[in-house]
Amino acid sequence: MFQKFGQQLKPIINRSSSENRKEQSVTKPNYHFTQKRERSESKVQQSTVEDQNQNSLKPQSNLIQSIPAAQRLTIKLPDLKGYQKQMEKSISGADLTKKPPLLKNRLILDSKTKQQLQGQQNSLTQTLPIKSQREEGQGSQQQSKNKIKITHCSQSRAGFDGIQDKTNQDKELCLQLDDNNHAFAVMDGHGMDGEYVSSFIKELLKYNLTKFYKTFDFQKVFFEMHQKMKFQQEFGCQFSGSTLTVVLIRENNIQCGWVGDSRAILVKRNNNNGGNLNVVELSVDHKPHLENERLRIEQNGGVVDTYHLPNGAPIGPSRVWARGAQFPGLAMSRSLGDTVAAAIGVSQTPDIKSHDIDSKDDIFIVLGSDGIWEFLDNQSIAELVYPFYQKNDAQGACQKIIQESVAAWKAHSEGIDDITAIVIFFQYEL
Repeated sequence: MFQKFGQQLKPIINRSSSENRKEQSVTKPNYHFTQKRERSESKVQQSTVEDQNQNSLKPQSNLIQSIPAAQRLTIKLPDLKGYQKQMEKSISGADLTKKPPLLKNRLILDSKTKQQLQGQQNSLTQTLPIKSQREEGQGSQQQSKNKIKITHCSQSRAGFDGIQDKTNQDKELCLQLDDNNHAFAVMDGHGMDGEYVSSFIKELLKYNLTKFYKTFDFQKVFFEMHQKMKFQQEFGCQFSGSTLTVVLIRENNIQCGWVGDSRAILVKRNNNNGGNLNVVELSVDHKPHLENERLRIEQNGGVVDTYHLPNGAPIGPSRVWARGAQFPGLAMSRSLGDTVAAAIGVSQTPDIKSHDIDSKDDIFIVLGSDGIWEFLDNQSIAELVYPFYQKNDAQGACQKIIQESVAAWKAHSEGIDDITAIVIFFQYEL
């Protein structure tokens, strides 16, 4: 009953020379000598007064007129030509591109002090370079060890409801944020407006990852997306929602945050045991029958039970129901949207896992909607993808996952769920 569906200064005018001469003839300097001066000194002062009178025609005249006449003759201008000659003389023949030599203080040391200083210097030259070279070597080895090249591919396929192809409600997101940071996400919409819910989440998530990936807060972002969805009016989210699983690769650390049952696994190659493949679960499906999930739902007024046929026989996975009602019937214990289910204990708070890439044993990640994991387990997917990892063919790996998932659905069911896969390969540079 709850199937998935797809979603400027003005110029100064110079006066003529005749006007200037006329003004100079009108303006008579008022000389006032307080005492006799030497001939050479009076010449200097007279030239100074003439310069001042010529300058009085300029806009700065108010600055000079503010000085009393008795004091104007005592003003001396700096000898700029003399300073320039001194500068030219001081730098002539010098190479300005060279740094000046360092000045060393002269020290008078006795022979015993010289021997002590020489001994200390010899000991320093014997130990310090060796230690620094060793530390630098270790640091470079660590950097080369953890330098990772990432290749990836994603693919999605619409489901089949037994009569016709469905609208694909799955959405995927692959972002290279910078040279060392990547983000990947899968959203699996459900309900009548599931396509619009997953599209809404994808756009908000893309904005937050692109702008805030260095300080990305899983819980804050998930909560804000859920709240914004509640107050929008483009589609209904009372009985429609979406899963969300985000894998964020920052430098040499993997963080996975998720709600719902879209899954992410990390595959490791055990070189000490014949190259066997080991699977690390980056996420664990949020299912209502899990103890902690069931307790939270029941404490909020919900009921966990399967769907029952008219004859009372249980069928299908565990679901979340309102007490005494036949809704919402959600087959997961956490999601975004689903406001009716959220009122009875379905949570929007993500679980978060972190994993440090500390060796070359970590080789690839597979992230996908539950259309993959319904009939194929983690180990089967790891072994299916590994030959494509050896060829560095992420696209081929995605196609193989889709192909095998469809075959498994056909073998067990008349319908086929939407299927989305993201494959992320780690290649270690020497």
